[in-house]
Amino acid sequence: PPAKQRMVLASTPNVLITSSGLNSAQAIRDLTAAVYDAGGSIAASKKVVLGSHYSLLMALWLPEATPASAAATLSKTLEAHVAGGASLSVVPLESTGGGAEDATVTRRLKIECPQKPGIVLTVTQLLQDHGAVTSQMEAGTSAREGAIWFEIECLVELPESVVEEVGAQLAFWSDGAGAKLLFDASPFRAPLEAA
Repeated sequence: PPAKQRMVLASTPNVLITSSGLNSAQAIRDLTAAVYDAGGSIAASKKVVLGSHYSLLMALWLPEATPASAAATLSKTLEAHVAGGASLSVVPLESTGGGAEDATVTRRLKIECPQKPGIVLTVTQLLQDHGAVTSQMEAGTSAREGAIWFEIECLVELPESVVEEVGAQLAFWSDGAGAKLLFDASPFRAPLEAA
């Protein structure tokens, strides 16, 4: 079996698993056992259960592997672990970046602000205008200080040349909206500082 390695800050997921089927503790245990046996680490995972069925997305990092080889390795390991009945697919996560002139970077974006219509539209339009693509987006509302607050967190891939401009425009927008903002280079979740 491959040697187990810890993820480092520069690690990026190189394979995606999608799975759905009857929900059980064994299904997820078998899936994570296969990831472990293949030498992988879970970078992010989302599972939704409706009734007796689940649907799962899992982004994985396999050390020293191209996305295609990581997917091939994991597919073989999954065949030995996962019981029938569940649908399962393994997809290599290829980089979309081009040459140096098209270099992209990943930034974590987290916004918390009083809820009002149009927040997601405003932010996604600003990002699209700068050639950014979002992933791993989560959004929701919560009760805070006697009001409804909106929270959004996602990873943003954008051209390196526009990072400062996007950061400045997000800061300008967040000041006007009374929002708390985090826009940093870490691909890992982080709490917002109190305003």
